[in-house]
Amino acid sequence: MDPVPGTFHNREANVGLQANSVNITGGVTINGADTAAASQNEKEIRVLGALHKSIEKNRKDRNPDRVPGTCEWFTTHQTFQDWKSSPSSKILWVSADPGSGKSVLAKYLVDSILPSTEARTTCYFFFKDDFEGQGSAVTAICCILYQLFSKKRTLLSKEIIERFEIAGEGFSSNFTELWNAFIFAIKDNSAGEVVCILDALDECKGNERSELIGKLQKLYRETNESNIKFLVTSRPIFEIRNGLHHQEIPESSLIHLSGESEAEILKISREIGIFIKARVEGIGEKAGLTRAERRMLLGRLTSVKNRTYLWVYLTLNLIESDPRMNIGISENRIQNITSHLPTTVNEAYERILSSSCDLREAKLLLKILVVAARPLQLREMCLAMQLASGDNYHSYKELEMIMGQSEQRIRDYIRDLCGLFVVVIESAVYLIHQTAKEFLVSNDRSGADQRAEQSLGWRNSLHVGDCHLVLFYACARHLFFAEFESDPLNAEGSVPEYCEKYVFLEYSANHWAAHLRSSRVNLVGREAERILGLCDATSKRCMTWFRVYWAGTNTNFPSGATTLIIASYFGLLNVVKLLLKSRLDKRAGINGVDGEYRRSALSWAAGGGYGGVVEEILSVPGWEVIWVSFGRAVEVDSVDIYGRTPLTYAVWGRRMAVIKQLLGAGARIDLEDDVGGTPVSYAICSGSDDVIQQLLKRADGIDSRDSIITKLFLSALTKGRDDVVELLLGTGNIDINAEILGGRTALLESARHGHDRVALLLISNGANIEAADDDGRTPLIYAAKREHRKTVQVLLEYNANIEAVDKYGWTPLMSAADKGHQTIVELLLERGADVNATDNYGRTPLILAAINQQHEMVRALLGRADHAECWKTVLDIWMRTQDDEMVQVLLSGGIDTEAADELGRTPLARAVEMGYSSLAGLLLDKGASVRTTDHKGCTPLHYAATGYGIVDEQILSQLLAKGADIEATDKNGFTPLFTAVDAHKHRGAIGTVRALIEKGASIKTRIVRRKPYSLLYEAIGAKNVLLVQLLLDKGADIEERGKPGPTPLFCALRAKNDHVGILRTLLRRGAKREVKGAKGQTLVACVELYSGFLTTPEALNHDRVKVQDVPGGPWVTKSIHDIEASDYL
Repeated sequence: MDPVPGTFHNREANVGLQANSVNITGGVTINGADTAAASQNEKEIRVLGALHKSIEKNRKDRNPDRVPGTCEWFTTHQTFQDWKSSPSSKILWVSADPGSGKSVLAKYLVDSILPSTEARTTCYFFFKDDFEGQGSAVTAICCILYQLFSKKRTLLSKEIIERFEIAGEGFSSNFTELWNAFIFAIKDNSAGEVVCILDALDECKGNERSELIGKLQKLYRETNESNIKFLVTSRPIFEIRNGLHHQEIPESSLIHLSGESEAEILKISREIGIFIKARVEGIGEKAGLTRAERRMLLGRLTSVKNRTYLWVYLTLNLIESDPRMNIGISENRIQNITSHLPTTVNEAYERILSSSCDLREAKLLLKILVVAARPLQLREMCLAMQLASGDNYHSYKELEMIMGQSEQRIRDYIRDLCGLFVVVIESAVYLIHQTAKEFLVSNDRSGADQRAEQSLGWRNSLHVGDCHLVLFYACARHLFFAEFESDPLNAEGSVPEYCEKYVFLEYSANHWAAHLRSSRVNLVGREAERILGLCDATSKRCMTWFRVYWAGTNTNFPSGATTLIIASYFGLLNVVKLLLKSRLDKRAGINGVDGEYRRSALSWAAGGGYGGVVEEILSVPGWEVIWVSFGRAVEVDSVDIYGRTPLTYAVWGRRMAVIKQLLGAGARIDLEDDVGGTPVSYAICSGSDDVIQQLLKRADGIDSRDSIITKLFLSALTKGRDDVVELLLGTGNIDINAEILGGRTALLESARHGHDRVALLLISNGANIEAADDDGRTPLIYAAKREHRKTVQVLLEYNANIEAVDKYGWTPLMSAADKGHQTIVELLLERGADVNATDNYGRTPLILAAINQQHEMVRALLGRADHAECWKTVLDIWMRTQDDEMVQVLLSGGIDTEAADELGRTPLARAVEMGYSSLAGLLLDKGASVRTTDHKGCTPLHYAATGYGIVDEQILSQLLAKGADIEATDKNGFTPLFTAVDAHKHRGAIGTVRALIEKGASIKTRIVRRKPYSLLYEAIGAKNVLLVQLLLDKGADIEERGKPGPTPLFCALRAKNDHVGILRTLLRRGAKREVKGAKGQTLVACVELYSGFLTTPEALNHDRVKVQDVPGGPWVTKSIHDIEASDYL
């Protein structure tokens, strides 16, 4: 798809490099602590590799070294010295006319005057509009970043690497991404002084040059704490002058040294004289010239006015190549040779080309060279010339002999054709200088033809359109090679590998259609039919070149594209006409769509701005559509997967002619796409008066521009449509930090939904990265919580607060750990997130992860987090989930099994108290101590004895097997058995008591709380007849008493509630009915009332006993409740 207007789009993904390549020698060992460093190094190498990709390395060295004594007009100039010594950031613009030695000067500065040192890093880029990628600002920043990071690897920070990983392959082809990385790097405290030398800025592509100048304006307009100095050379063209002298660059930050001023021209002219003298000396040594002959040659050369370095270079090479310089040289011959020296560079060009060994072939080569989208390699040029010459070749096999020539032979042939006019550098063919192209080309086709017919020379002899046509034919003929049908590229194949296999395919597939359009030639008849065959979507060759082409767009391949769609996409009007007239695309129909984007031929043509194609498609009448089997009439409002119509794309691209055509055909202006945008709303948003007027003529009841922009902005945010967001931000009507959705800002909303590209756009346009919603959640918290990795990386790159907390005290790390988002957690930890931070309830990320059963997350955090509070997590998990696996994970990670709570209870004590036998077993297996005591002196066995009514002999057995003391006493003197009996007074269960007794616990009376304590007494007091029976069965003394104290029978009689079962048990087990006190008093269970036995509840209701208050005294019947034991015992 076409890029959004106003955005930078580098379709060919060119990158640049002008420095030494990465050289890694030796072995790398990765183990233990080295792993993280090795991983970081691998990431750094990947970034450097992307910056290094497919770039010639020695562009600077294309220029010759300076001759001693030259370039000093600049290096000694006070303006340069002031700039060089300035401690603050400044930009120095050096302007001079063509041929003044600017590039040689720039090379000299890089190599000798401003080389990199420990304190200074010098980066450079030499623009050349005839070099592949060398006319690109993207290439320039790639090159500068590579040099900067190669010199100081520490500047290649994690933030930049994360940005690289987010952007993927698009990083090295996106100017904004690269520039942001550059700014991030130079602001690093360790960056030191950074000097960037940009040579020949005038040879940078127009749109990219404007963008680069805009970035320089912003860099020097803002407060700049870094020490970054730019030195820019160029011709004194208006755009650069206006851009660099713009009011946005403070005068204190810009210095302009004008080499075209009279004073500087005079200095440069003197240095050119030095250059001539040095060259003459070299020629003299080589040719064996006498001093007189050298003086004569020098005099002839210096007599020419308005000399430039380029003129000297060309003229001296003409002299050196003259055969007369090698045979019988004399002063007279030198005079003859130099009697007709070219007085201008153009004259020198004319002479060089006039000496060609084959003028026709030379012109063919130059036609290819002046319009080639990139420099052709020697073998590519050889193949292109063969195909452009009209020779009838149909396969690589037929060209084996020609293509089998050595590169040196091809190089020599090119030199014979064009002499010094063309140079070969690292197997690529170039014009010698930018002025060479200006010398050859005429924009007036008739003028060029007339000069050619009249043999008036080479100047302006080539017309751009004719040159494009020549290269188009070469490309088209190439794409018809048999190999592309017999050995096609399939969907799974590697485009780079395939193109490596077939020379020139990468170029011809990507540029044939552009050359055809630029030629402005209407192909008809057989030629049109031939191009139709090239676009035949059913052929293997078409799908081969189309896949190669589409790989350069960095978007998904539009599978299922029809022949009509392909022709319409490339704006091939005559092919579309032929298709519609000849009814050749019946299979798909005129409204057929591709399988990826669901766009019709009309949509693709409208987006590309191809009005002729749009008109042709729209002109097909409905009855004719049916007749030619295209199906139904043209759908002018067909929608794609985004709900966008052809008119939408035309409005986006501000294609006025197409907009008028579509409106004339009845296109609706109110159809909404998936974000709610309509053609008319996008037109209003664009701010283009022409576009707006066209659509408003048909609009009724249109909302205000602000309301439309707001509505679309909200929808685009929610759906993550970064192209629409970028379009709307460009209107200037968006308050980027306003609360728009539930108290959330645009950035919060994009982070919440994980729209990383939208987030990046918003941040780049000034969004507050720390804005929080009503719950205190920041964009980073949202992105971490919802596992939006790329969004997290974007936010971290722009220094989002990694320790921000919401109203619950949760940090981004907690939010990620709670959900088990391991990649997010690793990312945050790498950036230094506090792994031991606690929320409002004292929970750490580890605790939150464990509570939510995030096993892998817990494993990852255990090695980094403080375990102090994690024992609580073990208990929480059991109370929530009974998760054995999580407990094992925690325990295997080194959790302290002896950590105690505020009451001194260990995890084991709590586990056995709650009856968690499985948990207790896990703790015991990990070595938990069975002898620890809490603040009351209770051991885990004491807690097991409480039981909460649950009998778990397994727990008791495990504790005792691990060495628990069954007779251990707490601070009150309770053993586990006594604790169990005491607990069962309230619960009425005896299982734990039985288990403890069976395991050997003593049931003898003991001192508790400084008093005798009888288990049998406690059982009677608990009214638990079964417990009484159990104790008697296990040997309890039925007549035991306290000091002093009643017997168990007396206790049972003394009880105020129903104890019939206990009384029966005691009497049946032989308890004595008469008990005497120390003074001889007697208490007897009434035989009269109970007939010797307590047989009925009714009898007990009397609650009467006989007592003898004094020894030998009368017997009195009293209520049992009126008797105090202390009176009798």
